[in-house]
Amino acid sequence: MKTKMIILALLKSLILFTIVTILVLTENAATANINHAFYTLIADKIHPTLTTTAVWISNLTHWYSYTPIILMLLILSHTRVKVGVPVGVALVSSAILGPIILKNIFAIDRPTINQIVNAGGFGYPSGHAMNATVFFGMCAVMVVRYARSKVMKVLFFTFAIICMLLVGLSRIYLGVHTLTDVVGGYFAGSAVVCAAVLIERHIYNKAARASERS
Repeated sequence: MKTKMIILALLKSLILFTIVTILVLTENAATANINHAFYTLIADKIHPTLTTTAVWISNLTHWYSYTPIILMLLILSHTRVKVGVPVGVALVSSAILGPIILKNIFAIDRPTINQIVNAGGFGYPSGHAMNATVFFGMCAVMVVRYARSKVMKVLFFTFAIICMLLVGLSRIYLGVHTLTDVVGGYFAGSAVVCAAVLIERHIYNKAARASERS
């Protein structure tokens, strides 16, 4: 992917995140109605099996749940620098930016009606959605970049999208996030992915030029 396209994607993500944030902070009535309507649609489907699945997805997608996979990528010599480091740095950045910085800056409370599980801290943006977007997004970038099989690229990209959507839906289903919390998390995560790819590309190109000069 060309650098200009990545920069454009970064700008789009930041603009969309800003728009959602403004709508949330100003307590826009239309936005609140959409959040309520979407949750009502999901709440009508509440079932013990779905609840168990949603809790399982939620528990498996805390930022630290991705650690074993990243450690494996860092341990293997052929994936350490090209994959492990970029994915690991991006996820750590997301884990700090989302739950620690953005949530405390905006200080938007979580929904309080029909919470199926307990969740601490503020709600906006969804840390689960943001971290899932960063982890699966970065992994998708690496697969598209290095995999030789076009089928594998398409399959993994599709898998990544499905995982992101399931994480977001599970958080809304469990009553700990609104639709705007999740969408804000997606846009914030997309911005982190774009920024990480741009920084990684800059470092790689700089190192390549230095190697050529030497």
